[in-house]
Formats: sequence, structure tokens, C-alpha cells
Amino acid sequence: MIHEYALDPELLKTWASSDRDYNEFFREYGLGTPRLASSFPKQKAAKYRNFYLREGPADEQSLQAQRYIEMVNHLTCALVHRDGFECASSEWSESVISEDAREPFYALLASAPLESDRCLTPATMYSRESIWNHPRQQNVARTYESCSPVLRDVLRLAKDRIVFVDSFGWNQRAIGFIGRLIGDAFQGRVHSAIPEIVLYYKKKRNGGTPSASHVKAEIERRVGGCAQALILRVYELEEIEGEDVFHNRCILTELGGVSLGNGVDVSERPSHTDELTLLEREVYEKKWKQFVEELCFEVVSQA
Repeated sequence: MIHEYALDPELLKTWASSDRDYNEFFREYGLGTPRLASSFPKQKAAKYRNFYLREGPADEQSLQAQRYIEMVNHLTCALVHRDGFECASSEWSESVISEDAREPFYALLASAPLESDRCLTPATMYSRESIWNHPRQQNVARTYESCSPVLRDVLRLAKDRIVFVDSFGWNQRAIGFIGRLIGDAFQGRVHSAIPEIVLYYKKKRNGGTPSASHVKAEIERRVGGCAQALILRVYELEEIEGEDVFHNRCILTELGGVSLGNGVDVSERPSHTDELTLLEREVYEKKWKQFVEELCFEVVSQA
């Protein structure tokens, strides 16, 4: 539901000169959308921004240049960070092909065709079978095998933090599912940093909820070879009078979020279905603030 795109600066300049393309850009790219920019050809956000600004329109006072700066700033807010590469060429089109051969991007968006079967241009990106097309909501069976392909890129592209929010994240089915999703986060990574994994679950009203330390130990037991590198924090929460309730289930990362419907307590029965929905930016930012920036619940236990 979230995918890494390498974006040609020349294409961004073209879009900045068109009212239609400029406005569509903010609907279709960046935080809250399926299409996130890769930090390539740089490894840090500040250097990415500087590179793209240097490649901007020659007339720095033009409307096109002002729009281009806005577009670059928008992309920089939620970059898929890569590392481990070297750029042998100063030309974006040459470097991106080399990097795509080393560690493939989901897609290359370029102003002219490149030698990659994942290259999209303005002439091909809107075709019926184009890989540019992404559903923002998908119906899945409530099994790991059905959910994993939809969530895998959300997990493996995260560099800083993966947050599981589920009232019933303490039960055995949920713990088993979370353990397997953590395994997905370690596969096919494009950055060497290991994200912190956080689970928030809710205390049962009538008591009997396992402690955070117990839940943490159970998850660690299921992640196998990932355990040594794992940075895992678990919190048992209780609602605070006057604050919002703890009800919706989701996965959050610094790159966006997905609503999980019935949550991580999967039934493992193929006949049971659910919907996974990409969170729009406004909803995502509310959840991020509620659980990451300002935890709006009382912590009952933590580990």
C-alpha cells in the first residue's frame, strides 16, 4: 500500500509548469498516498532536498520555480531512505538505472524512457495495466498469507519506527501475527537502520490482561533470528476520562499508516475477510500525534 518511487527532477519541473499536473501531484504523491519518493540519489533528507533544488527551473523567480520548491518540500516530508549505494555518474538517469539493478525501486518515474521494465513516463503511467495504479483499500482474507503481501512494503521501507495499535494485541493470535510481520520488516530492506517496533494494546475492563513484559517476551519468542537486532517496546494502555477512546486498529510508520479493520487478531480462516485501508494524511497525522508524539492514554504497564 506504500511504494518507493524514484522521481526524475526533469519530470518534476514539467509538472510544476502545468496547473493540472501540479495540483494532481499533491493528491497522488507523498504522505498519505501510495507513492513515496526515494531519497536516492542521496541518503539524507537535507541532501535530497538540496540536490533537487539545484536541479530546479533556471528562472528562480518564476511560478514554475515556486511550485517546484513546494513539490520538493512536500516529498521531503516522507522520504523512503536508502543507503549502501554510490553514484558513479552525476546524471540522475544513469545513476538511477545502476541503483535499480542493485536494489530495485518499485517504479522509476522519468521524463523519457529508461532501460528498466519498471520505468514509467507520462506516456505510459496512466495506461490501464500500469504499475502506477494502486488501490487504497484492499479486501483480504484474515490470514498472514493474505495480509502480508499488502503490508510488506509498509514494514520493510520504515527506517525509524513501526507502531502496532490494537486493543487486543495481547492475545496469542495477535502476538503470532505481529511476530510474522516483524519478520517481514527485516526482509528486503533498503536502509541498514533497524526501526523500533512498538505495540500498544488496551487493558481489559474486567482485568486479566497480560502484562507488557509478558507480551513482549511472547513476541520475542516468535521472531526467531530477528530477536538480537530487535528494538521492541510494548505498552498496556487505559483510556483517560475526557480523551479519545482506544478503538481503531492500525499500523503506523514515519511513512504513513494502514487501518487494519478487525486488527492483528487474525482468525487464520481464509473464509473470514477484512479490509486494509491506507490512511489519508489528516487521519494518519491524528493517529501519529495520539500514539507517538503525545501518548493520550494512561500507561498501565510497559516493557
